[in-house]
Amino acid sequence: MHLADIGRYWSTNRPDDVGLRFEGRDFTWREIDRRTDELAVGLAALGVGPGDRVGLLMSNRPEWCEVAMATLKLDAVVVPMNVRFTATEVAYVVDDADCRIVVSEESFESALAQLGDRRVVFAADLDDHRLDGGTIEPHAGGGDAAAFICYTSGTTGDPKGAILTHASWNAGSQGWAQAMALGPTDRVLLPFPLAFTGGLAVWLFTYWAGGCVVLEREFDPQRGLELIESERITGLFAVPVIYQSMIEHPNWSSTDVSSWRVASSGGAAVPESLIRAVQARGVPMAQGYSLTEASAAGTVLLPHDALRKLGSAGLPVMHGRIMIGDADDRPVPTGEIGEILVGGPQNMAGYWNRPNESAAALRNGWLHTGDLGRVDDEGYLYVVDRAKDMLISGGLNVYPAEIERLLASLPGIAEVAVIGVPDDRWGETPAVIAVGDADAVTPSTVLDACTTDLADFKLPRYLVVRATSLPRNMSGKVLKRTLQDEYRDLTDLGEAIR
Repeated sequence: MHLADIGRYWSTNRPDDVGLRFEGRDFTWREIDRRTDELAVGLAALGVGPGDRVGLLMSNRPEWCEVAMATLKLDAVVVPMNVRFTATEVAYVVDDADCRIVVSEESFESALAQLGDRRVVFAADLDDHRLDGGTIEPHAGGGDAAAFICYTSGTTGDPKGAILTHASWNAGSQGWAQAMALGPTDRVLLPFPLAFTGGLAVWLFTYWAGGCVVLEREFDPQRGLELIESERITGLFAVPVIYQSMIEHPNWSSTDVSSWRVASSGGAAVPESLIRAVQARGVPMAQGYSLTEASAAGTVLLPHDALRKLGSAGLPVMHGRIMIGDADDRPVPTGEIGEILVGGPQNMAGYWNRPNESAAALRNGWLHTGDLGRVDDEGYLYVVDRAKDMLISGGLNVYPAEIERLLASLPGIAEVAVIGVPDDRWGETPAVIAVGDADAVTPSTVLDACTTDLADFKLPRYLVVRATSLPRNMSGKVLKRTLQDEYRDLTDLGEAIR
């Protein structure tokens, strides 16, 4: 399967259907296929050929999708870049991937400052590189050839480029599209960055299904609610913080959501209160577990199981497999905690130019996620925590996500993260960093919420209530390393709550 062939299929079979909508402008499948053909011819004239890497540093706009698809039509490779990257980080990715050209926007000129003599094309000038009437014949590529090199966030070191192939994206997109029953009549709102693998995935699995992506430059809760109503949105797939900001908006209860037939969340623990708030509006709520290295496809918990299996990330997507493994990649008994291993055709081919790390990540035929989890007797996955987030207090494992799930619905808390801070006696001890109302979020309310369900060694020892939002990366995940740096002296400066 070649990803470009999917667009060609919809162009042939549903040419007048809208595949992309942006700020009131519709792009039909026929138009998308024509415009990406013409742009592919122009990119080829700039020297882009099979296997070459094309860097993308752009905010959400139609040209992002067009450049990506034109690149794939040339059997070249797309390298999305985080729009929050500094010039040093952009240069690192461009040099690591050895990009033939970079397509960007003039607003990112400062981030492009360290690229030397690399060719940069601005989105505003792309029309100058289109060849009117130009066509690209389908290539024999695709399959296991690289389609995207998606760089990880780099929260544990230099970013690594996950090589995602035509086949891996096809499998992952099929898995999610079929789980969500997506089809050509769906209209999916995409208000977060295409450069984030989750955003890229939403575009690709809607593209795979022949639906329409309603693309936004950025997310705003009021506009999101307005679009759900005015654009007759049928699907939204987003991290919990996006849903939470809409639920807390004054227009949440009055917005017409009658067209909205499926919602899904992931990337962080999904609080029961969030699930119930969405379901209360008559919208089925799914959730899932995924990661860049698995083409954003791992497991999905379908809406009918959302409350029966509360806290679970569900079952593997179509074609996928999950195993909870020990240090030797042997399955652990049902219910025990181990590393989450993902199997299936959605897995990456490896990390770009990192053979040793690729071999370690993909050893024994499994993708080693670095996440900790367990499965129940029905095979449903429960994500316990990131292995790197786990702290050890007095020789015992403490999983911050377990505490965060208990506190997420506590009145007065808007955001919450639990980190390990140094402790002379126990080595590490849990600290709660919350954003919210300091009068409502007190040591007693926090401890009361935890005491019934947590052993004493897991109970938070410190509480910080701050006014500013928690630091997050482009995917919306809390940057715990940043919090640990910020509160490294908490045990000296803060007062223990127990």
